[in-house]
Amino acid sequence: MRLSDTRLRLLLLLPLGLCLWLGVAWINLPPAPLGAGRDPLHQVINLLVRSMFSLPVLVTLFLPFWLGLEWAAHYQSEIFTLPHPGISRQFLLQVSLGLLPQPKLDLHSEQLSASQQQNPILLIGGPGQVNCSAEVAAVFERPNGRPRFILPGTSVTIERFERLRRIFDLRDHELQYDEIQTRSRDGIRILLQDVRVLFSIWRRFPQPHTLQNPYPTYRQNLYWLTYRQLPGPWVEGMRRLVARELQNQIRSRPFGELVAGVGQAEIRQQAERQRQITNLQWANPLERPLRFIYTPNLPPPLSIANRWLRPQLTQFFDDFADQFPRLARNQGIRLEWINVGAWNILEPIVWEQHLETLKLARENLRLGSERVLQEWREQNLDQALAQRLREVPILAFFALNQGSHDIEKSIFDLLRIYQGILSEAAMDYNPQEIPPRLRNALEEIEQCLNTYMQQQGKARFYSP
Repeated sequence: MRLSDTRLRLLLLLPLGLCLWLGVAWINLPPAPLGAGRDPLHQVINLLVRSMFSLPVLVTLFLPFWLGLEWAAHYQSEIFTLPHPGISRQFLLQVSLGLLPQPKLDLHSEQLSASQQQNPILLIGGPGQVNCSAEVAAVFERPNGRPRFILPGTSVTIERFERLRRIFDLRDHELQYDEIQTRSRDGIRILLQDVRVLFSIWRRFPQPHTLQNPYPTYRQNLYWLTYRQLPGPWVEGMRRLVARELQNQIRSRPFGELVAGVGQAEIRQQAERQRQITNLQWANPLERPLRFIYTPNLPPPLSIANRWLRPQLTQFFDDFADQFPRLARNQGIRLEWINVGAWNILEPIVWEQHLETLKLARENLRLGSERVLQEWREQNLDQALAQRLREVPILAFFALNQGSHDIEKSIFDLLRIYQGILSEAAMDYNPQEIPPRLRNALEEIEQCLNTYMQQQGKARFYSP
């Protein structure tokens, strides 16, 4: 219904009401003789005016009107479950009869005041005028379900029985959770404190911000937030949505994965500790068979425990903090994490009982780290190579001196032994990854051996 229809109805009702009033006054006009010497028309008009404002005429005319208005107000109040019939009475006088100005609703925030909650537009529907400030957008719904989007800073006249569906505060909102309680997958209660989130409606298109339109809004975002989100105010819906996502992420992980994280500091500390242990072992050698010295490979590393390294745990939260805003953006929401919060354990008895277990879990994780074991293996290989270079040529030199070998032949044999040990060490590397010092040593030994062979008049020697 357009606003002009109400004005047209009022223009039709006023002449009809005046004619009805005059007719009732003429019927109730008492017969009386006209006075001599007076104008008859003047006397008739005087008597008619007196009859119009007489008590019987007013009661006869306005009592049915009042009874009909009250009956219609109570009937409409029962249909729309209004708090009192006065709202329906005001609506009938404004819309049906046009005796009062059309209802008007001014929206400045998502929260409605007490007077706004009594507005007929909210309780019954249109027609009426809706004004949205520059920070607010609204969605009304027609009886057939078709939405009407009222953008910020606009004024729209809604049709009859259009109902308010949702109000959106377009400003940036900051949510702060004092406490969020949840449980890990193995039942340990965890308390999240001081979680902070900043969110607003996502602005997808590059529309300039002006003083008249500081928060440009896209109708598709309003549609998604109206019909695809949680019911109620959308700020409270986002509060529940963020808390639910955090709780689901924690429920999907056991307690050990969340607290037994190992970082770079622990890995370096364990590598240094293992280096010291290995140095002490080689500084105080035990009697070992020579086959241990010649063993090129160490035992295989242990398998890593089923725990997360701290970088992986950090990456888990980074992925969550990046994935959740991306999902929210697809639904018309811009979300940014300010603080993931502090985590506290609500099970002090269980914590004390499992404290030693957690320490052992972290130690086992450090010992089972692939990086720690790789560094340990490389250190042991280097030390084993140095030990063989110190021991094997000395033992071979003593064995050669006990025979009848020439001194130059003994030097030649020692160089061959050094070359064999270094060549065996070079086989543990890829050809492109052989250390330069090892490569240079092999080249020097090969040159010395070739020089000796040439002096002896023999063929040139090639390293294996």
